Amino acid sequence: MANQKNKARRNDELLKAVGVNIRCYRKQKNLSMEQLAVLTNMELKQIYNYEYGKVNIDISMLSVIAEALGIEANLLLIVKSS
Repeated sequence: MANQKNKARRNDELLKAVGVNIRCYRKQKNLSMEQLAVLTNMELKQIYNYEYGKVNIDISMLSVIAEALGIEANLLLIVKSS
């Protein structure tokens, strides 16, 4: 049971890190969430959920977002230590 909690915690940390990275690169490009939603052909709520780590992001969506931001997708997966 403790092992499942640790896995869930690591997953939550990764989702939050990906969200922080999306938000950071989006702001560096001076894009609003709405603009990123249009560029990626996604709903605004979907962008919001990704940025705030509320839902899992699949690899194809990660790639679409990275392309819209003009970066390599692997940059969105970097977990920075606090």
